[in-house]
Amino acid sequence: MRRTWRLIFALAALACVFVCRPRPAGADGPILHEYVPPDPNEDLSLHATTRDGRLPAAVDTPSGVMPAPPDHRAPPETAYGGNATPDSIDATYRIDGDTTRPEVVSYDDPFIPAVTPFKRLYAYDSVDESVELAVSDRRLRKVETGGVALPGEDQFFADLFVDVAPGVPARIPSPGPGARVLASRAEPQPVAVEILRDGADNWFVVGTTRQRIRLVLELAVPRASFGSPFPDVGWASLVPRVPLLPRTVRDVARDVLHALGLSQSVSPRDAVTALVAHFRGFAPSDDLPRSRLPAELYRELALSKKGVCRHRAFAFTITALALGLPTRLVRNEAHAWVEVGDGAIWHRIDLGGAAGRFELDPSADAQPHVPPEDPFVWPPGSQSAALAAGASSPAPGAGVNPAGAASSAARASASSAANEPSGEAPPSAATNGRPPASVELHVGETQARRGAQLLVRGVVSAENEPCPGVRVDVALRSLDGRLSPLGSIPTDANGRFDAELTVPLGLGVGDYGVVATTPGAGLCGESRE
Repeated sequence: MRRTWRLIFALAALACVFVCRPRPAGADGPILHEYVPPDPNEDLSLHATTRDGRLPAAVDTPSGVMPAPPDHRAPPETAYGGNATPDSIDATYRIDGDTTRPEVVSYDDPFIPAVTPFKRLYAYDSVDESVELAVSDRRLRKVETGGVALPGEDQFFADLFVDVAPGVPARIPSPGPGARVLASRAEPQPVAVEILRDGADNWFVVGTTRQRIRLVLELAVPRASFGSPFPDVGWASLVPRVPLLPRTVRDVARDVLHALGLSQSVSPRDAVTALVAHFRGFAPSDDLPRSRLPAELYRELALSKKGVCRHRAFAFTITALALGLPTRLVRNEAHAWVEVGDGAIWHRIDLGGAAGRFELDPSADAQPHVPPEDPFVWPPGSQSAALAAGASSPAPGAGVNPAGAASSAARASASSAANEPSGEAPPSAATNGRPPASVELHVGETQARRGAQLLVRGVVSAENEPCPGVRVDVALRSLDGRLSPLGSIPTDANGRFDAELTVPLGLGVGDYGVVATTPGAGLCGESRE
């Protein structure tokens, strides 16, 4: 914590002179000093540090002067990390067919100032043969710590709890693309951790012991990445940075580009502007897509302009990559958007389509980050996710999962919500006349240790027809009926799913059943237990 008492040292007398006040009538004894609350502006001007000297006591941001997180904070029930690793189920991303708008989603923001709803938790920059988004370069490189904020950078504090294990990279969020770590503190001290990033700028923490740690960081991010005009660069500087698309995906994407009237005959800057205008024009729809094959689902979403944030970002990413623009889909438990690279920085571009309301932590009081002005136009009827989040207020007594748990009936496990494959947690879809789905589930082991992998596989069908591209939510059910979610798995074109899910480290020892449900999508309705 910063200074609690303000002292003035007299060099000549070698004595302390305290802030004094007139002695009240009838008071007994001398008044020695008076408590003065910390002043972040004074901390900034004096270059004060936290008590341990590891972090500045305050930083200057576009939102104002922000004080550092407190020295001590009670650990939450859940934390980042867990089963969210570079090799876990969320390492790839398959789009679903539920284009309805969720009414409410839960969101946690560990940054000061808050970047709600844009914390970067998952980023994907390539497409595989199954039309799933992936990370083209999954090698992990160390994020160096040190330096000072440069002109043109915004500063942040991060304050988060992470479940770490020896040699296992645990996923953590970052506030923006190209973030740098200026200073850090890990608790309990001494604890050794290393921060890593992959080729899509996903961040991970690796520890040397199995424990829950608190990680406090001072960060700097290029301000232009939060909103700035796309520069007038040439295709020759961008195309080599784009991973090659599978032929089947490339052919369908070219059809979409042709329908949009786009090619490399226009400049990258004009192409980005046209793509943003098209995909911001999407709208949620209860008329769900009919396409079953992933490539055809992409085509239908892109051309019908139906869907919420994850559908817009998914279709934008594939279309832009096919055109030759370096593009990422980025998401967290509540929202999805895109980043487009110009060869120097990545530009965060919100396409809208957020939930009706964000359920925020009632104890969170961080000022929102003030980004630059949006350089792109919003079409009538559309609005940014920042406006939707700003209209939300913390619900009294609302529980929020600090690991990024999606809004659901079972919010007990942070790591499970991190696996939510749709990028924006949709509520259970109404059947809407669709036949209810049935989930056939097989579990590889009857016993599992905390932190160990649990193999689950099965198939989802409705009226003996497979349900492709639907989300399967897997959870552990205790004897008293409490659910501890393990993760969410998308089905393939044949309605099958297969994954290894990690048993949460914080799960109590006991007997559990394994349950799997689906909200349905496409021609398949919600499953019934």
